[in-house]
Amino acid sequence: MISALKAEFRKMFTIRSTYVIISVVFLLMIFFGFYVSGWKLDPHQLNSPGSLAGDITGAVQAVSVFWALIGILLATQEYRYNLIAYTLTSSNNRNKVLVAKLILCSVMAVVFTLIVGTMSPLLSLLGAHLHGLHFGPQTIDYGNLLWKCLFYGWGYTMAGLLFGILIRNQIGAIIVLFIAPDTVEAILTLLLKHNAAYLPFTALSIVIGQPMQTMLTNVISQGRAALVFTGYLVVGWIVGWILFNRRDAMN
Repeated sequence: MISALKAEFRKMFTIRSTYVIISVVFLLMIFFGFYVSGWKLDPHQLNSPGSLAGDITGAVQAVSVFWALIGILLATQEYRYNLIAYTLTSSNNRNKVLVAKLILCSVMAVVFTLIVGTMSPLLSLLGAHLHGLHFGPQTIDYGNLLWKCLFYGWGYTMAGLLFGILIRNQIGAIIVLFIAPDTVEAILTLLLKHNAAYLPFTALSIVIGQPMQTMLTNVISQGRAALVFTGYLVVGWIVGWILFNRRDAMN
């Protein structure tokens, strides 16, 4: 198992795209955190007690899709370059390969989400301070904020990795990642109305308190929304596990 983890770690951090994605994320954080939410912040927003908490959830929500992209790359690069057969034959059990990918992506999502959640308010404070602005008293429920951000970042990453495992085609998995949460669920919302709260990515958005989903929090709580999304993940990963073990490596 340790050798499988080391192999997956090497794959993740020898892919050039991983470094490109991380670099883009931190450039976006500097622009939106330091400049937009700090330096250029409207003075009236400085007195809002939830400004910094909103910066944290907003930053995590904005960048979690990038962690999902890394998960997709980890799952599909091997199929794209015909290396999957080598990966599977280097281990005595396919389950070890799949579990190693799950563990690595989970750790990556948690670590990067913590980094983003910590840096975002600090950059806002720094930007405001250098521009001669000062935030008023802030109210931050650290415990509640922590679990929501970590669950959102982890959940999005697991969904991305799952798309990669199920679809196996890099472009196809990326398209699904960007279309499913917005276009598909937006259309279904028109049909399901308030029951749209039970759609997977809508439920995940409720967990972190996305403004567009605020009205749906009256349908299900954030905790229940987390359970709904987890249920989708469990079912999806059962299917993914079966297919990963039974499908031919090259198909």
